[in-house]
Amino acid sequence: MHSCTCSTTITSNPKGWLSMKALVVTARDTLEVLERPVPQPGENEAVVRVHYTGICGSDVPRVLEGRVHGFPIVLGHEFSGIVEAVGSAKDEHLIGKRVAGVPLVPCMECEDCALGHYSQCTHYRFIGSRIDGSMAEYVCVPTANLFIVSDNISDLEAAFFEPATVGMHALRLARFEAGTSVAVIGAGTIGLLLAQELVALDASKVVVINRSAHRLETAQLLSGLTTLCSAEDSWQQNAKELSGGRGFDMVFDTVANSQTIADSCAIAAACGTVCFVGTPKQDISLTISQWEQINRKELHVTGSWMSYSAPWPGSEWTDVARLFAQNRLIINPQMIDRIYPLAEGRAAFDRFKSPSQITGKILIDSSEVS
Repeated sequence: MHSCTCSTTITSNPKGWLSMKALVVTARDTLEVLERPVPQPGENEAVVRVHYTGICGSDVPRVLEGRVHGFPIVLGHEFSGIVEAVGSAKDEHLIGKRVAGVPLVPCMECEDCALGHYSQCTHYRFIGSRIDGSMAEYVCVPTANLFIVSDNISDLEAAFFEPATVGMHALRLARFEAGTSVAVIGAGTIGLLLAQELVALDASKVVVINRSAHRLETAQLLSGLTTLCSAEDSWQQNAKELSGGRGFDMVFDTVANSQTIADSCAIAAACGTVCFVGTPKQDISLTISQWEQINRKELHVTGSWMSYSAPWPGSEWTDVARLFAQNRLIINPQMIDRIYPLAEGRAAFDRFKSPSQITGKILIDSSEVS
């Protein structure tokens, strides 16, 4: 298990505890709740007592297929908690602060980092992937990776900061402007957060498109959204009508498979923008006619990766915090499938063996060990 550098300058020890419970991936499709030492912070590091951790789609293959950088590893990068210890006296003011975790740890020395392109850093570390994450009672992180949240933002909302900033980063890269008509393909967590951000930032119309009727029911509970079911034969014609007959100014694909990529280009307006936010799970293929949509319409196409910009960690994080504080970003109860105590982490990941049965975000509650 990876751990932070030990230090003799600790200004606080989490309740004086010497050990903690952690959900550890020890082999492919093997998760164990193990007793581990409480991490001790080094200089410019802090220990966070974790409350909630959201299970990200990227965590699933790490467990079920063993796609990790090495065993053992503690996953978890969408998290909230409270700072319990710091490694330097200069950081004592952080103790007791409620925080959302910022999972990327860029090197801050390469050319990309100097340009503020932190997501393109090739020397990065990542909490919950390359170093131990938050599916434990405590996690040790650099102090630069603490985003302090206000008292009117709940711990549950703070655990959604990271996926919410992924959506906000996509809006930034697509150069979204108020008055734009937008389609969001995919009504998962990122899709629904992104759609709410579009409404809050005054898009003229926001249409959420998904095959699952249940996911669309959740979208219908959120203010300002129109929904379309892509399982219906006539959905593209309906999309065209909703966009005034010319297609959408912007389309955000949060699913990323061959069909949704082709659909995104098909429903975009001429000279519109298509932003690919989702990560493909398998190889992508397009027909000649599907590819020609990009050429003939002269579409502006961009990818979007993670959620960071300069100054670190970026306006994406401050904008998300503002929208949550204003109740313009909402975590509706139907957006959550279930919250599992840490000791039941194995059962939480087993749910992903039947993904069609999952109705929303699954989270781990580290404040409930058993």
